[in-house]
Amino acid sequence: MDILSIREDFVSGKVDLVSFYDDVIKKIDDKKDLNIFLDFSKEKVMERVNFLNEKLKNGEKLGSLFGISVSVKDNILVKGYKNTCGSKILENFSPIFNATIIDRLLEEDAVILGKVNMDEFAMGGSGETSYFGATKNPLDESLIPGGSSSGSASSVSADLAMISLGSDTGGSVRNPASFCACVGYKPTYGMISRYGVVSMASSLDQVGILSNDVKSILPIINVIGGFDEMDAVTMRDAVNFKEDSEFSLNGIKIATVSNLEQYELDEVVLNDYKKAIENLKNQGAIIEEVDFKYIKHSTNVYNVVMSSEVSSNMSRFDGIRYGYRTENYESTRELFTNTRSEGFGEEVKRRIAMGTFYLASSNNQALYKKGLEVRDLISKEVNEVLSSYDFILTPTTTCLPRKIGDEKDNALSAYAGDTFNVPVNFAGLPAISVPLNLKKIGGSVQFIGKRFDDEKLLNLAMNFERGL
Repeated sequence: MDILSIREDFVSGKVDLVSFYDDVIKKIDDKKDLNIFLDFSKEKVMERVNFLNEKLKNGEKLGSLFGISVSVKDNILVKGYKNTCGSKILENFSPIFNATIIDRLLEEDAVILGKVNMDEFAMGGSGETSYFGATKNPLDESLIPGGSSSGSASSVSADLAMISLGSDTGGSVRNPASFCACVGYKPTYGMISRYGVVSMASSLDQVGILSNDVKSILPIINVIGGFDEMDAVTMRDAVNFKEDSEFSLNGIKIATVSNLEQYELDEVVLNDYKKAIENLKNQGAIIEEVDFKYIKHSTNVYNVVMSSEVSSNMSRFDGIRYGYRTENYESTRELFTNTRSEGFGEEVKRRIAMGTFYLASSNNQALYKKGLEVRDLISKEVNEVLSSYDFILTPTTTCLPRKIGDEKDNALSAYAGDTFNVPVNFAGLPAISVPLNLKKIGGSVQFIGKRFDDEKLLNLAMNFERGL
């Protein structure tokens, strides 16, 4: 059931709002072993619910998201909740204001459930790098949920939250959506304000939305999307996407990836991808294979570009202004060095070190500059294909979720599976991951659209979803 139908049940009294959230709170408590929520308060949730219930009883005007529950990745600021980014260095940090997108949700009467776990500072693809422990996959607790928006995907997949907000820098919404078999949408760069969202790699970061169905994304993007004077890269329009009842897959041209053997796809992922292609053909879509020359290099290039921006963005955590401060120092240099050594986890320190190396003046930033050149090649290639096709279809991830702890000492595992996700961030394009079997471990497909063609992308995904 989509969230607007749920809202109508609340408004009509078919479903009692207070009783519903009593059950949600019990379910969150029952599933606490999944390690999804980092900051959750029954009292805060019920205070909000009782406030909304009084509005309903008094016949006041109700917001478009009345009663809809939203979990929030712990790098998006919510006043009254901690914002740890999954890191020791921000373990006790509480913001004094909301991110723009949180204010917009609250204005439309949504219910913020709490803050959910994530890979530390969004660095990781497994949900294991959090200082507060790994998040578990609700579909199989022995498996990773993906990352970095691990708690976001798990909270939706476990039916704890109707909607979750995550961040996507190189697939961090789509990857866990695929592993947890829910829907993950990354909008066009600039579609959603990032004011109040902790930066990782600013030229790639984007807020994303996770849900159990595509249709539920429309009312959320309509509320949180659009221009924000506090974020200079946001688009200059309000967002008002609609479901197109006349949309048809018949005649839609979709490019698929040729020579799939070079991408080392898991057999289940490959077979599910082929089934999706046949499904689209049966619905009238025109499917043609295209040879992408540069996509196979995407994760290597991502490592260079992302790490360089990480090195810059993480310099603010110095033990002086806010956050964790070491007790072991005798000079400013020791304060800075020891705070960061003790406060950051291994993956974060690794990426800072790599980025600092890539940006070093001693080698004239040669690797970083080359990374930018190849990023541009990948972006141009994807956009050139989209000039001849309506959409691109790829597997969301190249692999299925692995066992928690299996790749603990493998530094490269943080980038595993995201070969087809990263080009979307490079080019600032919209994309959506749709599971082929909801709430079941298996393959998901990713649809990629033209820049600012998000409404058409969502309508395509809705039609595909109905045909599964």
